[in-house]
Amino acid sequence: MIIIVGAGICGLAAAYELSRRGEPVIVFERGEPFAELSAGLARIFRIAHQRPALCRLAIQARAGWQRWESELDVGRLLGSEGFIAAAPPEETATAMTEAGAEFSWLDRQEIEARIPFVAAPWEAGIFDPLGGSLRIRRALTALAARVEIRRGQVVSLGDDGSVRLADGTVTRGDQVLVCVGAQTPDLLGPLDVELIPHTRFTYAGADATGAACLSAPQGYGLPLGSTGRWAFGQPIPEPAGVRALFPSLSQVGQVDCLSVHAPWLDAGGDGWKVVRRGRVVGFVGNNLMKFGPVLGELLAQAACSAGLPSELTLA
Repeated sequence: MIIIVGAGICGLAAAYELSRRGEPVIVFERGEPFAELSAGLARIFRIAHQRPALCRLAIQARAGWQRWESELDVGRLLGSEGFIAAAPPEETATAMTEAGAEFSWLDRQEIEARIPFVAAPWEAGIFDPLGGSLRIRRALTALAARVEIRRGQVVSLGDDGSVRLADGTVTRGDQVLVCVGAQTPDLLGPLDVELIPHTRFTYAGADATGAACLSAPQGYGLPLGSTGRWAFGQPIPEPAGVRALFPSLSQVGQVDCLSVHAPWLDAGGDGWKVVRRGRVVGFVGNNLMKFGPVLGELLAQAACSAGLPSELTLA
């Protein structure tokens, strides 16, 4: 039996892929599934990254999202809106070129044409045509329905695969995957991980359906599926700067979130770290949602072997 700790995107994706292989798997979750770092209606999918390896993995992940659309039979999971990296660092174009990813350059007017309600202060941007808005609540709900999830708070782990819960119960797995996001240091010790607060605002006032997803020095934005609303996340919980970007929109909601900061992430905040201790594999990272299907496959491989897939150790 394989035990997974954490029912966010990585834990659920790994559990689903293991179940598809016929492996017995149990997911322990201390609260509601996907209610912490994986919470929300939508996330950005993009090929555009600052490392070629991440661009290539994103291309694989896109095929994985399309496969999930077919297998989970819950409708569209990945939108076709495209993604704009506004005022991008030079590394983005270099990495996409090396990975063989399609992209084009946009000027200020072209950015505003793809996001009609933005007052763009950027002179240029990269358009990633394969990017879009992920319907992640829809996807995670479908994944959770296809795996066994047990409510329980894991308080300690043994390298032999033993898992101790807060009620004193001990369960032993042939392998244990730890995908607990913010709680990673509690179970695995320091991994050079710092949790930084940021705020995600929701806006209404213009139909954002079909608008391109956005990453910019000021933060990141995306349409919330078919709701017509626009979400924008930024590290400083003050919407004044956002109002200048989106003058026709009105704030209608706010979610206070956490993001992972670590020296092993790239300059764009993307990446992950994986460790193996006996029968325990620990995994933590940032901006992971878009890689969900491919990370599920790689973590499933790690759970079925004594080693780690090379693609999983890129950080």
